[in-house]
Amino acid sequence: MPDCATEDVGYLCVSEPGPGGGGGGGGEAPARPDPPTRIPESQFQNFDIPAPTIYAWPKDWAVVGKPTAFWTDIDVSYIDMTLLTYAVKVRVTPERFSWDFGDGSGTTTTAKGAKPLAGGTPQIGHEYQKSGKVSAAMTATFSGEFSVDGGPWLPIDGFAHVASNTIGIDVYRYHRYLVDENCYTNPRGPDCAQSAR
Repeated sequence: MPDCATEDVGYLCVSEPGPGGGGGGGGEAPARPDPPTRIPESQFQNFDIPAPTIYAWPKDWAVVGKPTAFWTDIDVSYIDMTLLTYAVKVRVTPERFSWDFGDGSGTTTTAKGAKPLAGGTPQIGHEYQKSGKVSAAMTATFSGEFSVDGGPWLPIDGFAHVASNTIGIDVYRYHRYLVDENCYTNPRGPDCAQSAR
């Protein structure tokens, strides 16, 4: 915070009470502090912003070389609080999404993505190149505004970053064989013995 010419209360600058306004007698009520005009980034990052939830399709498995779709349903949210006797409403808006696909790769998008239609191309997709278990996650970056006692919306300094849930995904590799018999007629054919086990 820059130096306050007024009294520093927490992270807000408020005017000090004038003569006779400090409760020193005379039965006068203490002066109400000036309304907040700024919320710094350090405080914004500590607000109780709802964590985003992410989804994947297929739900918890993937195939090497085939796209897996990811999306989130996070939207604008509101937080109500009281600061220095003033009713303050905070509006939190998701701006971008940093995806971690769990295999050392990721991407940042401004779109939330969506569950694809059957046979459709995912808005946010990833093709895994190795089989195994991975954990996918996302961190959402939010901007904020605040309104004091129903007044105009004022911007909040900086951004807040909130991590999502994690999704465990089993990545499988599949093989394609051209055979002239099925596993019923030839139980020892490609992959038939493994299927039997």
